[in-house]
Amino acid sequence: MLTQQELVDRLRARTVRVTPQRLAIAEAVLNSTDHPTVQQIYERVRNNFPSMTLATIYSTLGVLERNGLIQELPFERMSRYEPNMDPHVNLVCIGCENVMDADAGQEAVVRLKNRIVNESDFQIAWQRVDFYGWCPNCAAEKRQQELSPA
Repeated sequence: MLTQQELVDRLRARTVRVTPQRLAIAEAVLNSTDHPTVQQIYERVRNNFPSMTLATIYSTLGVLERNGLIQELPFERMSRYEPNMDPHVNLVCIGCENVMDADAGQEAVVRLKNRIVNESDFQIAWQRVDFYGWCPNCAAEKRQQELSPA
């Protein structure tokens, strides 16, 4: 979890103009582990900034992404925002659509990325590895539904 001063330092190091609204949006994304949607970010900041618009959030997310602080993860129904820029695996729940980082697999992703860099002339801008399945809560609900008589 980054402190507000650490967030300010990170933004300024990338020459991003720091405003209270931008700082709140950056904090909502960079300190998250759930890969928030725009709507979730809006809900997290609107109590402190009731006049904040979705346009401000989209604009700030664009600034953060262009400066390498986050990555947009487009999905079929909506985009989510990734604060973890290190190579890793995302676990995507088919049931609730939550996205979380896997605790395992980073080494394999790094090895694969390095192999592609070393064995091709492809210039990698970024990577994304997703595994789809059911989170523990949705898996339990699924089992309950399978056990329940119809």
